[in-house]
Amino acid sequence: MYALPHFLVGVLISIEGIFVFTQSKKSILHTAYLITTVTAGIWLTGVGLICFSANEQTAFVWSRYYSWFGIIFVTPAVYLFSATWDDPSLRKKTKIIYFSYFTALVFYMICISSTYLIQGVWHYPKGFFPKAGILEGPFIVWFYTLMALSFGNFVQSYRKEKILIRKKNTKLMIVAFAIAFFGSVEYLSNYGIHVFPVAPLPVFLFISIMGYCVIRYKLMDIETVIHKTLMWAALSSLVFLPLGLTIYYFKNLFQYIHPILSSVFGVGLFCLFMIYTKTIQPWIDHIFQRRKYDLEQTFIKFNDNLVHLKDLDELSSYIVQTIREILYVDQVQIFLKHGGNTSLIRIDAETDGSAEPSYNNTFIRWLEEQDEVALVDFVDIDPRFERVKDQAKRFFEGLGVRVAVPLVLNRELIGLINLGQKANLKPFRSAEVMFLSEFRRAATIALSNSLRLIEMHENLQKWNEELEEKVRQRTQELEDAQKQLIQAEKLATLGTLAGGVAHEINNPLTAILTNIQLLKLDVKDERETESIDLIEEGAKRCREIIQKIMKYARKSDADVMTEKIDLNRVVENTISFLEYQLKQENVEVSMENSGDAPYVSANNSELAQVLTNLILNAKDAVENTGRMGKIQIETFASNGAVGFKVKDNGHGIPKENMNRIFDPFFTTKDVGKGTGLGLAVTYGIVKKYNGDIGVESKLGAGTTFTVTFPTLLTFPSLKKGEGC
Repeated sequence: MYALPHFLVGVLISIEGIFVFTQSKKSILHTAYLITTVTAGIWLTGVGLICFSANEQTAFVWSRYYSWFGIIFVTPAVYLFSATWDDPSLRKKTKIIYFSYFTALVFYMICISSTYLIQGVWHYPKGFFPKAGILEGPFIVWFYTLMALSFGNFVQSYRKEKILIRKKNTKLMIVAFAIAFFGSVEYLSNYGIHVFPVAPLPVFLFISIMGYCVIRYKLMDIETVIHKTLMWAALSSLVFLPLGLTIYYFKNLFQYIHPILSSVFGVGLFCLFMIYTKTIQPWIDHIFQRRKYDLEQTFIKFNDNLVHLKDLDELSSYIVQTIREILYVDQVQIFLKHGGNTSLIRIDAETDGSAEPSYNNTFIRWLEEQDEVALVDFVDIDPRFERVKDQAKRFFEGLGVRVAVPLVLNRELIGLINLGQKANLKPFRSAEVMFLSEFRRAATIALSNSLRLIEMHENLQKWNEELEEKVRQRTQELEDAQKQLIQAEKLATLGTLAGGVAHEINNPLTAILTNIQLLKLDVKDERETESIDLIEEGAKRCREIIQKIMKYARKSDADVMTEKIDLNRVVENTISFLEYQLKQENVEVSMENSGDAPYVSANNSELAQVLTNLILNAKDAVENTGRMGKIQIETFASNGAVGFKVKDNGHGIPKENMNRIFDPFFTTKDVGKGTGLGLAVTYGIVKKYNGDIGVESKLGAGTTFTVTFPTLLTFPSLKKGEGC
């Protein structure tokens, strides 16, 4: 029972040393702490092995070669730790360090090679204990001298330290030395003063405080250690004291009752005290860890209320209110990264005009990488800040805050919660930092959900606007199509009317030409004859125009058989029909015929309509170009196909309109000038006769329409009256 505490504490502090060392392997302070814990661990585990030994010889071996190695070298290790506390370079204390380790090596060589330091072992009720040799006195003087020098290093560091957190840590180290003093009194047994082996507890607290000061809250909070110790002592007193009194009071009863009844009574008593322990333990926990209990209850309440908060403003206000009430912080800032913004946008209600930090800030990216709560008090002492120390200081000073709480989801920073100084001016304790670590995860998920909800609303609103715009465009297109249909109906009516008018005009013209012939028989004056010839020529011209109009306006009959059409003749007639109109608009038309007349099986009037639509479309394309309008028509017959090309030097067709030019009612002309049916009708007629129509265009250079049909046998032009 005496060996076990020493051995367990020795192992535990060695593990502490390894853990602290792994936090920053390159730090000389962490290395010095590791050396201290390992040597102290060898000392305490050695004491445990000595007490556990079966005989004096074994105990003497463990003491001489193992335990005293830790006792001798732990003091130089403590001095090394104190020297590196405020001077990692060790420039001022190098000589003392070398001297301490040299003398420690000398003492250890004396210990293992002679009996001047250890003569043997004493046998006490608590186990074996080393028997002092003649050099133990000088060794104790050397031991306490180095401890005093180490203590002086911490006192000197405390006086000149200006950083609050380092000053607090140094003060804790001074307290740790006072505690550690009680662990060294076990040597008094050599002088007839029998003391209880209390070394494990002071040494454990000493080492733990050292680790706490080195790596802040990563190991443990010193207040938590004290509270747990007091809680354990109180619980032990309240449980074992009544249990011991009960057993002592009923000890005589156990001697007279049957062993079975005695066993049943003992089991019942044990169960009763277990129930008693479970009942009083929460009460003791609440007394010694009330702050932790309050933080846990606040966190539970916060999680319960999150389900009722969806609005971002309400959520941010609730986060600010919760932090202020539980941590006593007046200044709370919430920044969020939304969309593609490079700056973090502040969303809490109380803005103070402070600048919004950039997401690309080195320290913010470091917070995203570390994903841990950062305190300004540890910028100068925590090795993890070494890479971003200057940026971190500028960040905290620029915003006037003390704590940065990163909100990280799926390894991506979505925002920050910054806290200012506590109202009571006290530093943030480890329980509060742990609360913020847990609190931020729930807050991160809640804020992320709110941002996604806002993004969904924005997308929905955007989609609604786009849908409304498309509906407006389609409505406008329908209105334009309706206007074009009305215009097309008017043109169709005018075409029908023109055909009827032409038919009516044709009869008077026939009468006029007949009477002109009669007048020629009676007139003998040459001048009158010339006048009558002019009248006859004009009338014939009118009759020719009327015949072309009637021929064009005449609807094709689906029951009428198609004809073998000479494309050259269709082109010539169409140009003749439109020539006067084109000349009036300053448009030059030219035609190039193929060597042999290409023939196609189709309806003459419909082919004339196709060509007319393409020529009129070309005429509109060459308007307002600033140059002489030219339209070139070319017929061809090759590779089993016949057709013609209509080429102009107009504006050209934009690329985005090329796929729509044959759509019904699609036009780029002003309303009333074009119906959008010309090319659609042309496309329909061409496809009716198994033909094909293509277009090539270049903006500013002009457009070429190519119409092809399956070819018939080629032969010379038919004479008048010869047909299919």
